[in-house]
Amino acid sequence: MKYLLLISFSFLAFFNGYSQEQTIKQSLEYDGVDFKSVNEFYIYGDSKVIGNSILGEHKVNDFDDITVSNDDVKMKYIDIDDDKSTFSSSSAKLKLPDNLKKITYAALYWTATYSLEQGKRRKVKDSYEYKGDFRHSHAIDTIKFKTPNSEYQTIAGEIIYDGAENPTHAINSPYVCVADVTKILREAQDKNGDYTVANVRASQGYISGGSAAGWMLYIIYQSPTDNPKYISSYNGFALVNNLPVDITFRNFKAVDQGDVKTSLVVSALEGDLTLLQDECAIIKRDGSYQSLSNGSRYQQNFFNSSITNNSLVNTDRIPSSRNTLGFDIAELEIPDYNNSIIDNNMSSTTLRLKTKSDRYYMYFAAFQTEISQDFFEDVVKEKEPVSKVSTIEPEVIRTTQAEVKKNNRKYVWKPPGKKGFDSKDFKMLVAKKPTIFNGVSNGYYVVTNVFSEPYRARKWEAFLIKKGHTPITITNPKNNWNFVAVLQTESAKEAFTKQQELIQEYKFRDTWVLKVNLD
Repeated sequence: MKYLLLISFSFLAFFNGYSQEQTIKQSLEYDGVDFKSVNEFYIYGDSKVIGNSILGEHKVNDFDDITVSNDDVKMKYIDIDDDKSTFSSSSAKLKLPDNLKKITYAALYWTATYSLEQGKRRKVKDSYEYKGDFRHSHAIDTIKFKTPNSEYQTIAGEIIYDGAENPTHAINSPYVCVADVTKILREAQDKNGDYTVANVRASQGYISGGSAAGWMLYIIYQSPTDNPKYISSYNGFALVNNLPVDITFRNFKAVDQGDVKTSLVVSALEGDLTLLQDECAIIKRDGSYQSLSNGSRYQQNFFNSSITNNSLVNTDRIPSSRNTLGFDIAELEIPDYNNSIIDNNMSSTTLRLKTKSDRYYMYFAAFQTEISQDFFEDVVKEKEPVSKVSTIEPEVIRTTQAEVKKNNRKYVWKPPGKKGFDSKDFKMLVAKKPTIFNGVSNGYYVVTNVFSEPYRARKWEAFLIKKGHTPITITNPKNNWNFVAVLQTESAKEAFTKQQELIQEYKFRDTWVLKVNLD
C-alpha cells in the first residue's frame, strides 16, 4: 500500500513566478468578486461534495416538475427538521470510503437571492408587477449546521459577496458565504450520514427573475489511491451572461503515461432548467474548447437546476427534488478520450463558463487530476512553501431587464425601454456574422425560446398561438435543437422592431434575433 502524504499551500501572495495570470482582463468595471484560489493540495486521496436547496413550492415535499422555472413558483422555505429554532432546513447524506484516513479540508457554502422578505406579483396586461418589502435582516453570514446524529451548531461564515450592497443587484440581491468546517467534521463522532443546514435566508414568494437558494459541503480527504492527486478549489462571485468567464488551473503535472483521470465540481445560482444555451467547457490540447456534458447535464443546458454526481441525480437528500429551482451542484468526470483534453505531463488547463440566453451566478469551482509520481515526490522534497494567487475579472454586470424604484423600501419591476436603429444593439445585429443552417430559409428570426426536446417546443408553440402569434420553428441540423420564432424576415429593422416590442412583456423578456444564412 502506498504511503499517505499531504502537502497544502494557502494562496496568500505571489511567489517565484507561480502566480497565475488573470484569465480575463477587461477595461469595464465589474460588480462581482474576483475568483481566487482557496487552497491547493497534492495528496493521496479524493474529494466529495453534497448539498441541497433551501427553497421550494412546499415545506417538505420533493419538487420534481422539470418543466417549471423558479420564476413561476411561489417560493417557501424548506424546513424538514421539526425544530422551532429554525425557519429553514434541508439535509444531504455523506458517504466517505471505509479506508478513510483523515479529513483534510471541509468548506460549507451557502448562497441565495435575498432582496425581499416576501415578494408578491400581480398581472398587469401582458406583464407582471413585482412588489415587496426589502429584506429586514442582514445576518446572512450566520446559519446552523448539524453533523450526523448530533445537535445544531451555530456557524459564522465569511461573506464572499452581498448583492444588497450593490445597486446593480438590488432587484434580487444574490449573496454567497463560506465557513471552514474542517475541525467540526474531524471531531464529529459520526462522519457518514445526514448533514443538515438551517436558517439560510432567502426571498420567499415571487421576485423578478425568480428566487433561488441552497448550500454545499465540499470535502477533501486522505485515503489510499493508485496515484497522487492535485486538488484545487476556487471561490468568488461572477455573473455569467454575454462574455465567457475563464478559470485557469496550474501547478500540476499529469501522469506520465496511460489515461489521465480528471474531474470537476462546480456550483452556481440561478441556472434555470427551462432556459438554455448555458455551457461549461474545458480547453482541449489543440486549443479548442470542449463543452462538457453527461447523462444528467446537456452541453447547451449545463446548469439545469439539479444536484448531480457524474451522470446521476443525487437523491440522498431531504427533500430529494429533481428540480432544485435555480440551485446547481455538479460533480463530473471529464471525458478525456485518448487524453484529448488533459494529456500526459500536461501542467495547466482552463475552464470556460458561458451562456447565450440564460444568466447565472457562478461562485465555486474545484479541479482535481491524477499527477505524476515523480512530480509529487519533487513537491514533497520542496521545503519552502509555495504561495500563489489566481484571479479572474468576469464581464460587467448589466441590468437591462428591469430598473429599480425605491420608495418606502419597495420596488416595482418595469420592462426595459425600446431601443432605436441608432443603438449599439441594432448595429451589432446587422454586423453580426450569420449562423449557417442547411435547409433553412434565409432571414432574421425573432426567437422566443429554444428547446432540445421536440415536445417542449410543441407546448411553447401552443402557448404562442393562444397569445395570437404564429410560431415558426427551425431546427439546427447539427444538434436538432428547435428554435421557436414568431417572425422571419430579411429586414433587420423589422426583426429588431418586433424583438423590442416583445421584450416589453415579461414572458418574452429574453426574446432575441437569430441571423440565418444571410450574407
